[in-house]
Amino acid sequence: MKINNILNFTKASMLSVGIAICVAVSAPIYAAELKVQVQSDFGQLDPAFWASQSDRNVIHAIYPKLIEFKSSKNWEWQLSSAESIEQIDDLTIKFTLKPGLMWTNGYGEVTAEDVEYSFERFTNEDLAAPNAGDWSPLKDVEVLDKYSGLIHLKEPFAPIWWSTLPYTGGAILSKKAMEEMGGKFTTDPKVTAGPYKIESWEQGQRTILVAHDGWNGEAPAFDRLELIPINDPKLAEVAFQAGQVDITQVAISSVPGMQASLTDDELLEVRPSADYFWLGLNAENPDLKDARVREAIKKAIDVEAIIEGAYFGIPERSTGLVAPGLIGHREEAQPARDVAGAKALLADAGITSLNLELELQNSTDEQTAGLIIQANLAEIGVNVQLNVHESGTFWSLGDEKGVNMQMTLKTFTSPPDPAWSTQWFLEGQAGIWNWEWFKNAEYEKLHYAALSETDFGKRADMYEQMQELMDESHSFVWLIHPPLARVYKSSINPGLMPNGDYKLQDFAPAN
Repeated sequence: MKINNILNFTKASMLSVGIAICVAVSAPIYAAELKVQVQSDFGQLDPAFWASQSDRNVIHAIYPKLIEFKSSKNWEWQLSSAESIEQIDDLTIKFTLKPGLMWTNGYGEVTAEDVEYSFERFTNEDLAAPNAGDWSPLKDVEVLDKYSGLIHLKEPFAPIWWSTLPYTGGAILSKKAMEEMGGKFTTDPKVTAGPYKIESWEQGQRTILVAHDGWNGEAPAFDRLELIPINDPKLAEVAFQAGQVDITQVAISSVPGMQASLTDDELLEVRPSADYFWLGLNAENPDLKDARVREAIKKAIDVEAIIEGAYFGIPERSTGLVAPGLIGHREEAQPARDVAGAKALLADAGITSLNLELELQNSTDEQTAGLIIQANLAEIGVNVQLNVHESGTFWSLGDEKGVNMQMTLKTFTSPPDPAWSTQWFLEGQAGIWNWEWFKNAEYEKLHYAALSETDFGKRADMYEQMQELMDESHSFVWLIHPPLARVYKSSINPGLMPNGDYKLQDFAPAN
């Protein structure tokens, strides 16, 4: 049995290409059902309002899209519910749906009117959708006939092929069903038309997806998927070893040990991601309004110690919002820890002692990171209380605590275009996703200019400038772009995106 030693891989190679750690494959077991660990329960299946990885995974499985990302190690898209699609000019995209795609529950065929409704809905100011940025340059969708239409843009929109159409913003809803529901819903879409449909949902326990017989694309290989929410990757590893799930996320800190203990019917795979994990400081909170205090905290954090202690030294330190390989990534390293400088800044601000709270999720790795931050800040006279939450509670803190939040540890996901990430830190997102209450007029100007800039070099410069403005606010302590590790039974071939995220409809038995 041959096993590749993960410790022989360089950190740079982990972030530039996908890594597969494989052992000999036993005879595949062809089954109609698969048990899949997910990070949490879904909480919002409306594409204009989704918030979590679990929301996104289900959205991609139950709704049709004109195009979709391939499950591969490279970011590429392919036709999905569209028979054809083409960009006629900078402001116009023509599409034609495949005939015969049916909604569930007797709602008939998917038509161009459904596409029109679904995309234009994002621009409805009364809806106040937090994900409205997906379609901010949309003028309208013109229906040509039952299956064809034209997407008209107000200005060129560089991310449309990478973070809108193949992503959640491209999900198509039933116009008739949505109008019957008053134009909005949370967890019960009533009608779907993707490769899977929801058979049942036991909150906090499991979601059952079954193949949708009205889907006119390639049928899923598994008739039935059971999605089991387990938030802590360490606990998920135990569930995998006990045979309770067929595939699970693995804590990055567990990768070396798990690699050494793989059996003949297990595979371990690590993928780089564009996701970003950082410590956020709320500039609107009274205790953190002074930029000198935020800068002192930033200087006091030992990021390398967090990477070693919580993540086994595997990922590289992040240089900013944008991950390696994406347009606008910065090569320059962030400054090293400076305890003396941190103490001087606090003294200059007249701070002799300070009590702060840090909100974080209950995964083992994040709690380890929180403990290191707590110890780091104690060295400069800042006492930190750790408030640990399960995933669902954590992501509701923006509504519950608002400006009373002080520090937060969090990971945001990202498709392969930085516009998806920069939109969350606009002033209009303050208190929604912008928990740092970061507000900068130049940042806003650059964000919108970059959306319509088609020159690669100019667009890259804009994203670098935006990250510099974020750094100057001292509200962001960039930590890592967390790679995603999964262990699974060798009898299956999981549908994985380039970043390791699930594409549930592409799961299949191994050859």
